[in-house]
Amino acid sequence: MARFWAITIGFVLIGYLCMTRSFAYLGVKAANLFIGEIVLGLFLLTRTREILGRWLGAMTAEVPLSHFAWVYYLFAGYGIIQVLRGMTAGYPLLTALQTLVFNVYPLYIFLGLWVGIRYPNYLGKFFRWLAWCNGIYGLLYIVVLNPLFMTPSAMDDVTGEQVAIFGQPAGSGLAILGLLCFERKLRRVLFPLLLNAFVMLALQVRGEWLGFGLGFVLWGVISRRVGSLVASAGAIALLLAVGYVADFSIPAPVGRGGQISSRDIVGRGLAAIDPEGASKYSEIADSAAGTVEWRRRWWRAIWDSVHETSSETLLGHGYGYPLTDLVSYMSDHTNVRSPHSIFFFCLGYGGWIGVSLFFAFQLSILRLHWLTYRQTKNPFGIAYLVMCVSSGFFGNFFETPFGAIPYYLITGLAVAPLFASRINATETNSE
Repeated sequence: MARFWAITIGFVLIGYLCMTRSFAYLGVKAANLFIGEIVLGLFLLTRTREILGRWLGAMTAEVPLSHFAWVYYLFAGYGIIQVLRGMTAGYPLLTALQTLVFNVYPLYIFLGLWVGIRYPNYLGKFFRWLAWCNGIYGLLYIVVLNPLFMTPSAMDDVTGEQVAIFGQPAGSGLAILGLLCFERKLRRVLFPLLLNAFVMLALQVRGEWLGFGLGFVLWGVISRRVGSLVASAGAIALLLAVGYVADFSIPAPVGRGGQISSRDIVGRGLAAIDPEGASKYSEIADSAAGTVEWRRRWWRAIWDSVHETSSETLLGHGYGYPLTDLVSYMSDHTNVRSPHSIFFFCLGYGGWIGVSLFFAFQLSILRLHWLTYRQTKNPFGIAYLVMCVSSGFFGNFFETPFGAIPYYLITGLAVAPLFASRINATETNSE
């Protein structure tokens, strides 16, 4: 049984990280039942003790998981309260329940923890697979799959974006960070490292750039490899400089706009802070700056609406509330639930209590990563959390299954060394 779940979560992780939305929509659309819910439901039914038993046990005994268990209890309970508030306010029940998965997906930590305890070297092997799969698929996506096969198969009800047959890869930063933390001889994986670096730059997702940059710097500082940091930054700068001088460019993936070139990469990055300066490098600088501005206006509207009354300041609007009604230009996207920022997602639906509980929950996870680091001296978990949370401020990471489920699964796998010595030999032999 343990082997079955080890293979299953490997498949789920590779699928979510490489194909994102298109993989997330595998399932029964008519019943709103998809692979993320199916896998978690199956684990709950067959391994109830490993989730609910471990969770409740940690709340009644002093173990490393106790602080996390209590904070998650409050976080999950608050989500249920927000569903009830949405129901009493007359918001669509289905929409409220769909938003509740934000509080339910952390249960995947227990699945990752259970597998990680039984396979101590799981993460190291997984990152090699991820680096090759994401790198090769990412290159094919940019050059072949994305331009040729863009027939939409569904509409994402979190973001309002069409779901293509081949989803955009999102595992490059994680693959690079994982190899840096778990691979002893990097020259063995130099090609997949470079391949994933190219894919991450080429897709031009600024939130991913920011998250990876912060996580990468933190990894270098904690592991005392500042020289590697400087060398890597120099290599990226050199790569961009060579591309600039050679005037290298290829069409960017559909939906990203512009070209994949040194000029466009620099221009897209600058557009968020200096649109005028960015226009000197990229023809789509105005468009890139516009994607920032529509979010800012929506975030401002959420902030103003939440602070109109003291009750909404504390509790937010409740799950099911149409945040898109707060700005006129989102009127045609009434099914969109995410404002592309975890802070404003929590604030809009849950008020300042919701914001506080979410970040308290992340701090409880950070505590587990810190305890794991003290035991293993591997800073992966700390750097990974910083990478994901910082990305979440400017994207829809924690609200979507292709962001949240891999995050919580990998979190469980990463903190497993804390609990490996506690396995009962009898239980292990009975698997």
